[in-house]
Formats: sequence, structure tokens, C-alpha cells
Amino acid sequence: MSDIETATPAGRGYYTSITDPKFTWHKRGLNARIALLPVGEDGDKDAPLVGIVWVNVGPADRLRGRHMHPGDAINLVVDGAMYMDGTWLQPGQAKIVPAEKNYGDAIASANGCIFLEIFENHGAAVPIFDDPKNQEYFNEVHGQYL
Repeated sequence: MSDIETATPAGRGYYTSITDPKFTWHKRGLNARIALLPVGEDGDKDAPLVGIVWVNVGPADRLRGRHMHPGDAINLVVDGAMYMDGTWLQPGQAKIVPAEKNYGDAIASANGCIFLEIFENHGAAVPIFDDPKNQEYFNEVHGQYL
């Protein structure tokens, strides 16, 4: 039995690439969209979580504002490039962010950027924004997914 045949009856998605249209993208009129890919057993909130973040070129949005996470994170650029905290990250390059370290305000390159944000568990993915309006936006639009 193929991976696709195994994944489908189990209710899990099977994706062929990072731009697979079958991802459930969360978006609300911004120039960025996010899909979440749990790693581990269904419903296991202690398992790692990968956020796939696709940022189009254009002005920054509330999701890229300065923030921190309660757990460690890795930002791995897959396509395009982004400038964050004084450094350009190219495909294959990563920024490792320790828990409770403030970072953000990423700027996408002229072609945009797709990066993975890898968290140690689901709870670690919940951002704590510096700007209360950014936090309110996140809670309203994306809070129910984490």
C-alpha cells in the first residue's frame, strides 16, 4: 500500500511539497498565510508542530511583528529569502530562537519567502506579541488552531 493510500483512510493528509494546494492555509487578507503540520500522533499536543509560513512581497503584517514564544523555535527558509534581526536568511539557512527570546519584524525578499517555523510542541507555537493589537489579531484569527 502506498503512503497516500495509508494516510487517507487514517484521516491524515499526504502532501507532495511545501506548496501543495491541499494544505489548509489560514489567511485573512494579509500578505502572509500559514499552514500547520503536526508531527506525531493525532491530538498529541506535546508532539512537535511545524508552521509553514508563506510570505508574499509587500508591507509587513501583524503576524510578523516582534514577539516571543514560550518554547524554542527554528525558522528554516525553504524558498526566497527574509531579513530578520539584522541578518538575511537564504534557502537552507535557519535562525534558532530560544524560548522567551524576542524576535521578528521579518522582511521578505523581492520574490517573497516560504519558511518553516518548527516548535518543540503545540504550546510553544503560541506567540506573545509586543504590540497588544498584534496579539489581539493573532488570538482572533489564528488562536483557535493552536
